[in-house]
Amino acid sequence: MKTRYESCQCFGIPRLVAGCVVALMAVFLIAASSPVARGQDPAQQSQQQPPPDIPPLPLSPVEIAEKNGTALRLSLKDVTKLALQNNLDIAIQDTNEELALQKVIAAYGPYDPTIGFNFSTSSSQSPNTNTATASAAGFNKSDRLTWNLRFDQAIRTGATISANLNANRTNTNQIFALFNPQYGSNGSISFTQPLWRNFRIDQNRGNIKIVNLDLKTNDSQFKQKVTDTISRIQSLYWDLVGTIRDYSIQRESVKLAQISLENNKKKVEIGTLAPIAITEAQAELASREVQLTAAEDRINNVQNNLRALISNDRNAEIWKQTIIPTETPEFKEYQIALDGAIDTAMSSRPELEQLDLNIQKNDINYDVNASRRKWQVDLVAGLGAQGVSTPNRDPKTNPDFYGGPMQSYWVLFNGGFTNWSVGLNLSIPLKNKSTDSQLAQLSIQKRQLLMNRKSLEQQILVEVRNAVQALGTSKKSVQQARVARELAQEQLVGEEKRFQAGLSENFRVLDRQRFLSSAQGQELQALINYKKAVITMQKAMYILLESNDFEMAKSGSGVAPTIQ
Repeated sequence: MKTRYESCQCFGIPRLVAGCVVALMAVFLIAASSPVARGQDPAQQSQQQPPPDIPPLPLSPVEIAEKNGTALRLSLKDVTKLALQNNLDIAIQDTNEELALQKVIAAYGPYDPTIGFNFSTSSSQSPNTNTATASAAGFNKSDRLTWNLRFDQAIRTGATISANLNANRTNTNQIFALFNPQYGSNGSISFTQPLWRNFRIDQNRGNIKIVNLDLKTNDSQFKQKVTDTISRIQSLYWDLVGTIRDYSIQRESVKLAQISLENNKKKVEIGTLAPIAITEAQAELASREVQLTAAEDRINNVQNNLRALISNDRNAEIWKQTIIPTETPEFKEYQIALDGAIDTAMSSRPELEQLDLNIQKNDINYDVNASRRKWQVDLVAGLGAQGVSTPNRDPKTNPDFYGGPMQSYWVLFNGGFTNWSVGLNLSIPLKNKSTDSQLAQLSIQKRQLLMNRKSLEQQILVEVRNAVQALGTSKKSVQQARVARELAQEQLVGEEKRFQAGLSENFRVLDRQRFLSSAQGQELQALINYKKAVITMQKAMYILLESNDFEMAKSGSGVAPTIQ
């Protein structure tokens, strides 16, 4: 009977040797079939052609659009132009320009001349109470017909001019009336000019100044809206570039998972890998397919947001097309000095300009109210003349006044019956609590505006500093993400080589593939973030229009703005 030791010598050792021989032969065969043995570049291992039995990858939204003929290739400048021409927010802001212009026209309304005409007839009877005015009928009767013309004009010096031309026909039964019937006429011009209160400024002139400042405010708001739109459209454009690139990364990740799955199936078939490796590869493939679908959904969302900014018509062709960016997120360094950026922002930001305009409007209102506290001293002057005539049948009786109503006008302008007056009107306000309260309120409001401006300057300072620092941080992120992606790619290549040699496990290769996909996504996002950081920097300095070489022309009749 053989001992256990002898059994091991007879059977255990030969079996162990045979197992080692088989393992060495498997390693040799795997190594011989590896890309390194075939003379391929190790860096291209993860990009090797998939086996013919791998199912084809789904078409990307870009490939589907190109296949269907719905692809719309647009550069960054093209998209920006379309947005500025068709964006509804800009069109609405443009109509505010028209409203502001109409307010300016209305402010000049008080200086429009006015003409008035009056025509009336009257009759009166009264008892005789005076011998000089008595009549033979025992009572006085007078019939009167009048027609008057009046003209008024306000002048921008605060003065007013009024002109009157009055005429009448009177018929009376008085015995001693020299002319009966009698035509009378009179004309006068009066002029009033403030010499102290309302001399330099009054309510009308103050309103004109304020509405002109409102027009400047609207212009500043329009440019601000355009800048905001450019910032949004360009950020969305780079988001679209990023989502399309991310879809390609996710699809390549799915492709790698498919290759790993097929390779694992073959190794399980020859007995060099446990069946559980197929399950692991299938689970990983399903997870990556979910990520691929999510990437497609992000493309669709960004596409819709982009279309909404560049089209104001829901039936426009753009909603049936797929926007394909022609720009690439290549790194191009944008250099800016902090002090220069702050100075540019302080001199260009529309918020500061609008606050300054509000301060000017407050000063105008203060001057108007302060003028009301002054004594009112007005120069008044008048010049007039009178005319009279009669339709008497005997021109020899009164030859100068014979001829009817037209003769009265001749006498008015040529008879020499003139009158004139010059004087001063003085009005002294003893108390004016309402005006004093208005002045106190305006003083408080100005202090608030000045404090708001100082606070806004601090906010802009912080915003610019953050933008400059974010730009530098984004630059570092791009450099670091590039290094991380290169290292992840080298790690994947090395892990695949180890796996082919039987020195690694399947889940480690899958992990390295995920790391590489994540590193590629992080590098892409870092590049996109840098592009958007440049946009944020230019917006903070308010040079986005100049940086994109756009010249905005506001419409005056509801037409969308155009770019030249």
